Amino acid sequence: MFKLDNKIEQDSFLVKEFNDFQIRIMDVEEVFWIILIPMKSNLIELSDLDIDKRNNLINFAINLGDFLKSNEEYDKINIGMLGNIVSQLHLHLILRNKDDPAWPGPVWGFNFNTKLNRKTKEHRRQSILKFYLPK
Repeated sequence: MFKLDNKIEQDSFLVKEFNDFQIRIMDVEEVFWIILIPMKSNLIELSDLDIDKRNNLINFAINLGDFLKSNEEYDKINIGMLGNIVSQLHLHLILRNKDDPAWPGPVWGFNFNTKLNRKTKEHRRQSILKFYLPK
């Protein structure tokens, strides 16, 4: 049975479950940070997913990032996977602007100190939901 890692659960909000993965928003105001988590137990590496689910996850991240970049006016899309702190398979999709406090460096290790306010959280959630999600 799928169980979400406690750190991811504490640091993010669920937007939607879609096509066997969760779409979550990180609780940081400074950057629009999305996490995609396959809902299957014992996944650590991308290679642990079968090829169709792997392609679906990566293509979804690319398409969602392109949609948000063009509709929200971001400068850059970062897609990455580390898994050094949280080994549960998850993919980061981070929309960056040249004026975000971590630019041009990576977001990992940057001390974001502002939690999402209600208005920004809802705007980001709605932005994701505007992306075509087949029923």
